[in-house]
Amino acid sequence: MAKKVGAILLDTRSIQKYVFSCNKLKTNVGASYLVDGIFNDLMQNIILPKYNLKMPDISWKKSDGIQIVKDDTIEAEIVYIGGGNMLILINKFPEEDDNLKLCRDIVSSWSLEILKKAPGLKTGAAIGMMDVSEDAFKNSLDDMYVQLKQNQNTVLPQVDLPYTGLTLECDISGKTADTFDWVDKKWIAKEVKAKTEAYKYASEKVRYEYGDILNNEYDFASELEKIGCKEGESYISVIHIDGNNMGVKFSKCKDSQERKKLSLTVVKIVQNAFRELIQSIIDEYDSKAYDEALDKRDLIDDKGKKLLPIRPIIIGGDDITFVCPARVGIEYAKRFIEAVNKQDFLNDEQYKRMSKEIKEEKKDNESMKISKAMSCCGGVAIVPLKYPFFRAYQLAEHLCGSAKTKSRQDDSSLIDFAILYGEMTPSLEQLCRYQYVAPEGYLHYGPYYIKKNNDEDIDAKNSINNDEDIADKSSIKDLLSLKDKLKARVASNKIKELRDVLTRDLHAQIRFLENCESVRDIIKEESNTKDIEAKAFWQKKDKEVKTRYVDAIEIIDFTLPNKED
Repeated sequence: MAKKVGAILLDTRSIQKYVFSCNKLKTNVGASYLVDGIFNDLMQNIILPKYNLKMPDISWKKSDGIQIVKDDTIEAEIVYIGGGNMLILINKFPEEDDNLKLCRDIVSSWSLEILKKAPGLKTGAAIGMMDVSEDAFKNSLDDMYVQLKQNQNTVLPQVDLPYTGLTLECDISGKTADTFDWVDKKWIAKEVKAKTEAYKYASEKVRYEYGDILNNEYDFASELEKIGCKEGESYISVIHIDGNNMGVKFSKCKDSQERKKLSLTVVKIVQNAFRELIQSIIDEYDSKAYDEALDKRDLIDDKGKKLLPIRPIIIGGDDITFVCPARVGIEYAKRFIEAVNKQDFLNDEQYKRMSKEIKEEKKDNESMKISKAMSCCGGVAIVPLKYPFFRAYQLAEHLCGSAKTKSRQDDSSLIDFAILYGEMTPSLEQLCRYQYVAPEGYLHYGPYYIKKNNDEDIDAKNSINNDEDIADKSSIKDLLSLKDKLKARVASNKIKELRDVLTRDLHAQIRFLENCESVRDIIKEESNTKDIEAKAFWQKKDKEVKTRYVDAIEIIDFTLPNKED
């Protein structure tokens, strides 16, 4: 039997631009905290109680199904929060119009509070009637998402005081300076002030979440300059990691309860993985590798606590962003993705049902495959310390997107990276065109596999798990192995020369091999062949001719030394 109630579907817009609008780590972290709180803290704890609506006694995280369906006395219910969205149901009045008006009033109050507490943040909303009966819920929710998308394309909220050219400009954000900062004695934008003040609460929250492993001995840096970059090596890694095919998997949920459980599972998996990453950093903090690669003098705060060479900025759902010294970026991204891959996401029933539905929808032979574990892809942007943070994030996001494009069909976990030398601000497409194109092929081999999906419907011989190789050497493990061989067995001047000849024609590469026995030996091992030819530098991958050797050379200066070195 159909049961229609008022519904509010909320989302956040341009989160990345809001969080990474400047190069101050405190404002970035504070902005992330503000975004994270607009659903849980603001809507759930302030706005909804203001309307004196009867809500379920049990938390939405623990409830079994939609309570508003079972109990007519329930006037409002939070169905789920996750993936940047929040769904609220309203059933206070018998008339649809009255419920819709109440929904609009709630969204209006929420939007006004956001303007005060998180100035500059853009949000979106869809309001309508939803059929919450078991058979109709999924289609009804899909209609709400369609409306939300339409609103995103047609409603352009103005959340900033316009800059007229006569008003003072904030030297941090570039927006109108409309409030006074009594600490630094200057005018700044309200948005910057709100983000900076939120940093204290963000730090308290992350210390609370990971306090059991930090043990009052370790903490996170509040400035990029204090993150442990080696003197003379002023490069950082901005890492963005995102779950694969999450929209597809959530769209196949049969009801709100399954969607809610999956959303909470994602949060748990990500938190566990980041906890594992932090623990691994603490375990090796005093190792020789860290002493050589990082400036440990910077990794001590005013209170004598050891600062970890990593700073989480966004840990929300399957969307993760953190920053660290350039030398540990690829390794930390790899560890995090491996920790995510180890944890269960879909149970057997969900995996079989969703796989069957996806296969039936695809009429061609290239049907999408999904994995039972939670897979994800990462982008690592290695940039100068003073590089504009938002552009660095954009590059990391585009690199992650490049990896996700390759993962889309088989749901594998991959990583891609790029290194920017100097102050240029190219897009990923421009970077590839100007930095990686050579006469014999493409100088960047990525993206690289962290874990290839080897679920039962994928040929097991293609797996690179359990130390297995794949023919085109596409795993990050293979790349790191090649890097170690070059670093240990080839003279530094020959490595530089190899980097140069790979940008030239095949003749130059043939002449180089004639005079470099150590590289010939490595080619022999990597190619599993007795015939040493310059063509062995190049392999066909993704319908292009590429080489792994430039990537291996470039990351020599951007990876940790081996522990046995």
